[in-house]
Amino acid sequence: MSKKVLVLTGDGINCERETAKAFQDVGAIADIIHVNTLLKNPKTLLNYQIFALPGGFSFGDELKSGKILAEKMRETLMEIFAEFNRKGGLTIGICNGFQILIQLGVFEKNFGSADRHATLSTNDHGTFLNRWVRCTITDQAAKSPWFKGMSGTIMMPMRHKEGRIQLKGEFTAHIPLRYTEDVNGAYNQGAALLDPSGQIFGLMPHPEAAMQDFLNSLDVSTAEKTVNAKMISQFFKNAVGS
Repeated sequence: MSKKVLVLTGDGINCERETAKAFQDVGAIADIIHVNTLLKNPKTLLNYQIFALPGGFSFGDELKSGKILAEKMRETLMEIFAEFNRKGGLTIGICNGFQILIQLGVFEKNFGSADRHATLSTNDHGTFLNRWVRCTITDQAAKSPWFKGMSGTIMMPMRHKEGRIQLKGEFTAHIPLRYTEDVNGAYNQGAALLDPSGQIFGLMPHPEAAMQDFLNSLDVSTAEKTVNAKMISQFFKNAVGS
């Protein structure tokens, strides 16, 4: 039976269709559901095996990127989200989706903790980034179903201003992807985080925007575009096949 993916939309999210298609292209059933619909009936999440929070600018990124939507979710969804995670559900947050997950504290040792050891801050150069980046898959990725059988480097587009990973104190999550160059001052050049279980995957670059070779950077050969697109699709294949 095909895995079912809940892809969140609404209130400034703008990458839901690309994210849904990325999962559909590897055999999943992807339903795009408005955040208000989910928050009205949080148990809807338990009908799915994968939860996807796409990129965009939820609530215009007022106050702080992802904060308003995270607070709305915190009020009604967190108990169900924790149950979803305990039952083995997989979650991916891309760019603004990652910012929301950070605000929710799901990468902490204690799921949903308000005492956060991980934050996403403004890029150290203070400007919005819109470029392709190359990332190395680290040894810390091995424990996660999202990275099964993956190694080497991948290229993805990134577009954000508030995406610099900062860690403090006792932090138990893992960095599965590192930029091959320092693009924004992130801790250890981190581009992504995994929660302690490996089930929750948050990243600043956009894998859903590079699933096909023709979408890949013009600065590399056709052969490298093809290899890269296949590697990126492996994230989604791994989740659907897990």
